Amino acid sequence: MTTKRILLSIGIVAVLSGLGYWGYLQYLAPGTENGGDTAVPTTTTQTPTTITAEGQIVPLAQANLTFVGSGLVTIVVVQPGDFVEKDTTLLTLDTAEQEIALRQTEAALAQAIANVQMAEAGVLAAETAVSAAEVGVAIAEANHALLAADPTEAQLALNEALVGAAEANVGLAVGNQSVTLEGSTDAQIRAAEAALAAAQVAYITARDAYEPVTQDENALSEDREQAQLQLNAALANLQSAQAALDEALAGASGAAQTAAAGGVQAAQNEQAAAEAELALLQSGTQAERLAVAQAEIEAAQQLLAEVTLQVDLAETAVTQAETAVQEAQTQVDAAQLALEKRSLVAPFGGTVADVLVDVGETVTAGQPVAIVADLSGWQVETTDLIEADVVEIARDDAAQIQVDAFAEQPLTGRVVEISELAAEVRGDQTYAVTLALPESDLPLRWGMSVFVTIERNQ
Repeated sequence: MTTKRILLSIGIVAVLSGLGYWGYLQYLAPGTENGGDTAVPTTTTQTPTTITAEGQIVPLAQANLTFVGSGLVTIVVVQPGDFVEKDTTLLTLDTAEQEIALRQTEAALAQAIANVQMAEAGVLAAETAVSAAEVGVAIAEANHALLAADPTEAQLALNEALVGAAEANVGLAVGNQSVTLEGSTDAQIRAAEAALAAAQVAYITARDAYEPVTQDENALSEDREQAQLQLNAALANLQSAQAALDEALAGASGAAQTAAAGGVQAAQNEQAAAEAELALLQSGTQAERLAVAQAEIEAAQQLLAEVTLQVDLAETAVTQAETAVQEAQTQVDAAQLALEKRSLVAPFGGTVADVLVDVGETVTAGQPVAIVADLSGWQVETTDLIEADVVEIARDDAAQIQVDAFAEQPLTGRVVEISELAAEVRGDQTYAVTLALPESDLPLRWGMSVFVTIERNQ
C-alpha cells in the first residue's frame, strides 16, 4: 500500500473515533442531577478492528470461453461490445467430420432397430414351433394309448381326424413355402433402401470433403492419408448398404428355400404316416404298431426339447439386438453432442468483452477464444489481503471503498464472499475477498484500482 493511502486510512480512523466520542458525550454519557459536568464512564468500550486492502473493480460475472476440441473457425457471430442472451451462439468450428459421423451412427441405429424386429419375429416363430411340438407330443401319446386298447369307433374317428389335420398341415407348409419364395417384405426392403440412401449421402459428403485433399500434392502426407481413410470408410459403408439391399431384393436364400421345401416334405410324410396309422388301426392292434407309436412319442418329445431351446436362443438374440440398439443410440447421442460442441454459446446473458480469434484461424482444445461478462453491475475483488487480516472479517461486514479514479467520492460496500483458497503474492499468503457495490452514477470500469477499509467490532 502507498504512504498516501496509509495516511488517509489513519485520518479516516481518527475522524471516525472523534465523531464517536463526541456523540457519546452529547447523547449517551450520564450527567449530574444539577445538570453539571458529564460523569466519566468506568466501563471499557469495544475498539473497532480496521482492515485495509487493495483491489480492483470486476463485473458481476465473467467467463473465458474455450472449445472442447480443435478445428477451423468458420463462423464468428459476435464482436466486442455486443450484448448476448444465454445460449446465444458466438462462434462455430468446421463440422464436416462430425456431420458424417452423425449420419453413420444414425444409419447404424436404424439397422439395429430392424435387427430387433427380426429377432422378435424369430421368437414368435420359435414359440409357435414349441406350441406345435407340444401338440405333437400330446397326439403321439394319445395315439399310443389308443393303440394299447382295441380300437373303437371313437378311436377310428379320431385317427380319421388326424389324417385330416395332417392334410391341413401339408396345405400350411405349402403356403409357408410360397411366402418364403416371395422374398423379403416391403418393410425390410424399405429399411435397406433407407440405409443405402444414408450411405450414399455420407459417401458424397466424404468425397466432397476429402477427395480434394487426397489429390492435393502440396498437402501434408498425414492429412492425405487421413483423408483417404475417411473416403475409404465412406465407400465401404456404401458398398455394404448396397449389398444389403441387393440381398433383400434377391429374395430368400437357397438355404431358406430348401428349409421351406423340407417343411412341405415333412408335412406330407406326416400325412402319409397318419393315413398308415388309420389303416393299421382299421386292421387291428399289433405289437409292431405299439412300438411305432412309442417311437413317435420319443421323436415328438425330442422335437419339443429342440424347439424349446430355439426359443431360448431367439430370446437371447432379442436381448442382444436390444443391447445393440442402446449402444447405437449412445453413439448417435455422442455424435450429436460432438456436433453441438462445435458451436460455442454464451453461458449467461451479458456483454461480449473480447473475441480472440477470426474466421479461418485454427484453434486448439482449451484455447481461449472469447470473453463474456455481466456488466449490469460491479463488485470489488481484493488482491493483497493477508492471512493475518482475513481472519478478522466476515460476510456482511461493511466497508468503505475508494476508487483511485474518483478519490473524493468514496463508496460503501459489503463483504459477500471470502475465498477458502490462498494465493501467494510477493511471498505472502493472500485471500481474495469479494465486496458488493451499491448502484452508483460513477462511470466505473473493469480493472479500476480501489482502496478498501473494513471495520469490524471485536
